[in-house]
Amino acid sequence: MASIREVAKAAGVSVGSISRYLNGQQLKPANMVKIKRAIADLGYQQNIIAKGLKNNRSYSVGLLMNNMASRLSMDIVSSIEAVMEKAGYSILLSGFEGSATRATDKIDYLLSHAVDGLILFEADSTWPGMARLANIDVPVISLNSPNPLPNVDSLLVDDRKSVRRLIAHLIAQGHHHIGVLAAPQTDYTAQERLAGVQDAVAAHPDVRTTVYYGDYSRPSGFQGAQKLIHDQVDALFVCNFNTALGALEYCNRAGIRIDHDLAFSHFDYLDAMSQLVADRLVIQQPAKEIGGMCAERLLERIGGKANNVGATFTFDNLIVGLGDDPNARTKPTIVQP
Repeated sequence: MASIREVAKAAGVSVGSISRYLNGQQLKPANMVKIKRAIADLGYQQNIIAKGLKNNRSYSVGLLMNNMASRLSMDIVSSIEAVMEKAGYSILLSGFEGSATRATDKIDYLLSHAVDGLILFEADSTWPGMARLANIDVPVISLNSPNPLPNVDSLLVDDRKSVRRLIAHLIAQGHHHIGVLAAPQTDYTAQERLAGVQDAVAAHPDVRTTVYYGDYSRPSGFQGAQKLIHDQVDALFVCNFNTALGALEYCNRAGIRIDHDLAFSHFDYLDAMSQLVADRLVIQQPAKEIGGMCAERLLERIGGKANNVGATFTFDNLIVGLGDDPNARTKPTIVQP
């Protein structure tokens, strides 16, 4: 394998220039072109272990997910990995499946591997052992769950506002009995989505809601839709994607025409899904934007270049059917710590 000195000789620059280039610093454009060509021609591979020892870094980050099987999780992980890989970092991925004990154990595992930063997806800040994140030596980012600790940045999506807007739209269309397929109220996201429904109907005493609590699965969506439609709701809102698939399956089997016999709206993680039924109201989360910003923010924190450590970044959802601008959701609102 070629050495850094051989690369410097082939490029006609100093070893120091090669080192600065490999560490992401900007050089003269002509020199950067020559260095890139020399690296490719010689097949040079940087020794990450040696580089990490020199800079006191492992060039790896820990990513702890609640549910690694969901489409939202996959999209976020993919976006995080793309940014991190470009910066020369690898990801250690682990899951905790809603268990507070497993989450704290997995944090210990990731820290024992000397990661340079942590990303926690849907980990509750009130769980036992989470308070220590304020004092660890690496930066932490919390996704989809607010965390007030001074060492932790929070990246959130304003689901409550999106649901409130959607339900208000259904009410304006004349719907007076809205069925809601909700998730168990054990986590922040589920609570915020149901709160959005409650906010919207609070000012309309003539509108009532019937809530069925599912478990994020397609079967619970099927059963919930059956129960709510039997209760003669005139609109149905489903709080997560997998449950919505089950609800749609029931409607199809029962011969219920969506947006003719029943107004139907839901959260959706697939852009193509919203095109299956015309004029459906669909809330889409900016998964790719969230993942990309999460990775970029963590790299800033690792490099000591971040301002407002402990800030909260809040994204808006896109509601298909309400004329939202898809580009507007890429600009989060920043709340100072």
